[in-house]
Parts: sequence; structure tokens; C-alpha cells
Amino acid sequence: MNKVIGYIVFAMLMGCVQPVLASEQQADHPRNDSTEIMYLNVDTGQSVVKWKGTEMRGSDSHEGILKLREGRLELKNGLLEGGYFIADMHSITVTDIPESDPVPRRYLTEHLESEDFFYVEKYPIAGFEITKTRELEGDRVRITGNLSIRDVTRAVEFIAEKIQTSEAMMYKASFIIDRFEYNISYQGSYWKRITSLIDNNFVDAEILISVELVANPPNNY
Repeated sequence: MNKVIGYIVFAMLMGCVQPVLASEQQADHPRNDSTEIMYLNVDTGQSVVKWKGTEMRGSDSHEGILKLREGRLELKNGLLEGGYFIADMHSITVTDIPESDPVPRRYLTEHLESEDFFYVEKYPIAGFEITKTRELEGDRVRITGNLSIRDVTRAVEFIAEKIQTSEAMMYKASFIIDRFEYNISYQGSYWKRITSLIDNNFVDAEILISVELVANPPNNY
């Protein structure tokens, strides 16, 4: 199977990990008394985290989505400076297997939820928190932050694109993680590991995570 996701932050992972709080962030943009700080709640109904994993060096693949529990963007003088999102791992859904094939769809979903992969019973949430941003040309921003999955938090960096309309603000980004770096692999006993060679040797290490975060700015923005 297969930064979720894109940019923005991970608040508190229910005792699993302790990401950096937004108030403690050190972004590239220094604060001063004249700056205007704005906090925007992420629209969890429109925002989504997409995942894609491959098998046998890309010869086959599966993909799906995760829903968000909450999130927030922090802007300073109109520029992204911080934020976070929290994904509900119980919401993991397979989208490449049609609902008309319920047995393989359910089997893969349950496998992803199991200890072999995301172990959602023990780690029900995952998330991302911004630690630094740097504006680039156009509507792009380089984002550095902490991605937390299962019991692991690691720094990731990627470029996000800002899309703004009169109704909403969106940030889109994609990046790849190595699932073994986040303990997304078979964790059973020796003999169980032997019977699960397909997971650790035929399922590729890379997971593509794509994030679309939507926030609704206030009317005077």
C-alpha cells in the first residue's frame, strides 16, 4: 500500500506524539508589532488527503482518501506562516476498487487499518504541522513541517501551490514518504513475518501523499 499530505500542522496526537505548537513555530517571516496575524479554520468537508501506493515496483497500485478531523492555517500579512491538520485514520477509504466489488474493497481496507499497516485501533489519527515557510515565485510556497504517523514524527519538506478565489483559499501539495520510516510494515512475530513476505517485499516502500486544504477567508480578507 501506500503526507498525507501537504503542508499545515499537527496539533496533539492523543498521547501518541507531541508535535510543535503553532505558537512556538519559528517561520522565516519574523514577527513584529505591525504584523497582521489571521487564523483560518480548515473546511474539513472540502479538504482531503489522498494516498497512493504501488506494488512490484509500480506494476500495480491502489489509492484512496482520508478525511480530516480539523485543521487551521495561520497567515501573517496575507502569507502562509503556520498551521496544522489532523486526519482521521478510521476514515481511510479505497477509491480504485469500485463499490460493486465489496469483498476485495473491504479486504484491502481492513488490511490497511490493521497492525500490518496503519494500526488505526492504536493510532486513530495522523497529522502534519508547519514549522517553517518560504515564499517562492508565483503562488508557490516551500513548506517544512513535522509529519506524524503511527508512533513516528519526521520532518518533511515540499512545495505547495496556493489557489485563491472569492469564496475560498486552497493549498495543494504532494510528496512521497517511505512507509518503513513510519513503521508502516508488518510488526508481527518471526513466523508471522515469514507469512507476510508479500507485505514487506512485494508492496513498494513509497507512498504518495497529496493534500488539498481549503479554508474560507473572512469577508474583509
